[in-house]
Amino acid sequence: MKILLINPPGWQKGSTNLGLCYLAGNLIDKGHKVLILDLNAADELYESAAIKAEKYAPDIIGFSIKTSTANMAFLISKEIKKRYKKAIHIAGGPHITLDYKVSLVENPEIEYCFLGESDISFIDFVNRFEKGQSIKEVAGIAYLDKGSVIVTEQKYIEELDNLPYPSFDAIENFNFKDFRYPLITSRGCPYRCTYCCVGLVCGKKWRARTPEDTIAELKSAKKIFAIKTFEILDDNFTLKLDRAKQFCRLMIKNKLKLNWYCHNGIRADKLDLELAKLMKKAGCTSVALGIESGNAEVFDSIKKGETLASIVSAVKYIKMAGMKVVGYFIIGLPGDSLNGIKKTIEFQESLELDGYTYGILNPYPHTEVYDIIKRDGKILMDIKDSSHFSSTLTIPFEMPGFPKEDMKKAHYLSKFQRLHKALEFLKNKHSKKPIKILYIDFSENSIFLETLAKFLDNYDLDVFCSPWKSDDYFKYKKARKINDLRAFKYSPYFLKNLKNILRLFNTYRKRKYDILFYNLRTQKKMLLFALLLIRPKNFYLESEDGYRILMANDKEVRRFLFKKIKELIIRLPKVIISFLLTFLIRIAYVFFGLFLYFKRTGPIIEFPTPNTPLKIKDKEIK
Repeated sequence: MKILLINPPGWQKGSTNLGLCYLAGNLIDKGHKVLILDLNAADELYESAAIKAEKYAPDIIGFSIKTSTANMAFLISKEIKKRYKKAIHIAGGPHITLDYKVSLVENPEIEYCFLGESDISFIDFVNRFEKGQSIKEVAGIAYLDKGSVIVTEQKYIEELDNLPYPSFDAIENFNFKDFRYPLITSRGCPYRCTYCCVGLVCGKKWRARTPEDTIAELKSAKKIFAIKTFEILDDNFTLKLDRAKQFCRLMIKNKLKLNWYCHNGIRADKLDLELAKLMKKAGCTSVALGIESGNAEVFDSIKKGETLASIVSAVKYIKMAGMKVVGYFIIGLPGDSLNGIKKTIEFQESLELDGYTYGILNPYPHTEVYDIIKRDGKILMDIKDSSHFSSTLTIPFEMPGFPKEDMKKAHYLSKFQRLHKALEFLKNKHSKKPIKILYIDFSENSIFLETLAKFLDNYDLDVFCSPWKSDDYFKYKKARKINDLRAFKYSPYFLKNLKNILRLFNTYRKRKYDILFYNLRTQKKMLLFALLLIRPKNFYLESEDGYRILMANDKEVRRFLFKKIKELIIRLPKVIISFLLTFLIRIAYVFFGLFLYFKRTGPIIEFPTPNTPLKIKDKEIK
């Protein structure tokens, strides 16, 4: 049979839908023809998906649906049904497993829902459908029958080693360049975290592949795709320490020489120093921890079964092993507040993490947190329209102790921690006096000025930007309180550009700014000139991701500045020689011209005027 699998567009760009690839691998192994449309990677409109579906003419169309992609998935399904009615539509994924009843009733285009793991049940369904047999005995499906929702018993796969490897070739126009191979080594979670849906979707029983099978998959991927990096996507990779250590030992023994990391998060209480060192030796470069909250009361209430002390220990082990450590935090957990988030930020700073991410809580349907918010709080929007960890801020609910406006403040505090501290320091120092700020921005997209206004009221702001940004800044000049706005005028001549920059920076120097903010997506060559010539009292670098603020004493900044100074020192002689040669060549042109003039030979020509004829050597030409 011909099967079309669709990954709807969402905020989480750059990630491969591994679930669909597993389904494709299993279907292809059984002789079926499969195509995956990854609309999240292609960023195509739903009309385009409908046209492609009609052209492919499948028998079955399946959608992988997360809560944040559900509305778009249902819209695509409707559009396809308008153009091509021959295929049946099925849906699976986390959101469908959690909310299949509502999904079936509200979206009649979806005829069958697959709950939990569908690697085996979907094959059974396809085979029965192809032969015209009854599908009522297929495990883990839900469908409407005369207005009633019928559900069959779910079954979880015990022997994960028996599953075929995922098929990435099935993805239309898949780009294998710099392919970060996604690897699953286990499924299920026995813990009861109140905000998490993994146990509801994948089951409470933890099941694992053998380390030998996962190593075999990596060997195959390295041979076929020439991968250099992979990412472990398990929810509980280190649940059994001995198994995780054996995986690392096999990586070392087989000399795979692959870089890898665990950014889906591992439990802090399931890590010891021996495992951390083995992970590093096996090629792991970075580990993420789901910390969620640094407020002890909130942390204990979410039923993770860990302690904050175990977080501290895990961070210590990871650093001792020489890996980077990242922390994930949640804003809006029941019992939390704006002051609670401030405590979390203090705890996060004490850990000295290499990176961190804060996301607004998304109460997934039928999780414990969802029930608490429905009972004690207020749902403000359709959960399916919320954005979870995306850069777009959406607040889907509020609680009595944590209203929407406080959540907004908490969001900006978490995203711009250093900016907030820097501005608070200057506010206290300057009291009622306006803070003089210069912002240099040549980036394509910056949210800095919007954020500045959230933390500061009294300031004088000057902006120096690129020509393509000037229209945007002029448009919002008054709203963003910009006093002086200047756009860089490009010239094809290097020396003219340099002259213009030096002249402008000298003007800025005379204004004696309290603080300079410099967007690192701006030309980095200009930074040294800005610091040397403008000489601000304080300077901060806005990182390329637009969120972090780097300070002058940061190792990252010092390394960056030393690197640029070194490059400048190396290039300086070339620049000086080039400048001198240009100057000498121009002087040579002048002297050569004078030489030709004074050493001229031959007839002297006197050019005519209206009243005199042309003369050569006093001979008149008529």
